[in-house]
Amino acid sequence: MDDDTVPYRLLETDAPPPSASGGVDDLGRAPVVYWLDNDRLVPEATTGSCSQPPEVLVDELLVSLAAGPPDEARASGRSSAIPSDTRLAVVGVEDGTVSVDIDDGTAISAERLPAAIGQVVLTLASAPGIESVLLVSGGQPVQVPLPGGALTAQPVTAEDYVELLPERFRGSGRPGCSRS
Repeated sequence: MDDDTVPYRLLETDAPPPSASGGVDDLGRAPVVYWLDNDRLVPEATTGSCSQPPEVLVDELLVSLAAGPPDEARASGRSSAIPSDTRLAVVGVEDGTVSVDIDDGTAISAERLPAAIGQVVLTLASAPGIESVLLVSGGQPVQVPLPGGALTAQPVTAEDYVELLPERFRGSGRPGCSRS
């Protein structure tokens, strides 16, 4: 039977295609990169795997962040709070904390800085075994803003930036690798 002759759309599936605009189930349990969509950070699945060593995966995730959203994501209105010339490099991973060196010459506007830090933290926390992120410059911790305006030079977690997410991505069901 020809597909065009099947009545009442019986060949169509009920499930929409996976996308960052859907819920956690659409993204599955895979590492994600967070992009800015208006004033919220939304996840997008990556080609990375939760079975990769954390050091390798966080490097790949930082490369994705530095490259900015792919064309399809840009076409749907997503952007990055992280300037394209920003240099981010993994210094090391220890006891669930990844240290990331940020170029001290990076200029990010004060209003976009919490979103930029949130992008890094939420993205890296989607990797297995990563619980927190410490931003450093020249080997020294740097103060980063939390969404409420407070500054800290301590490691920050995804929970610190959860208010930057749409409601459907808040809580323990956030996309990313299992937290076990």
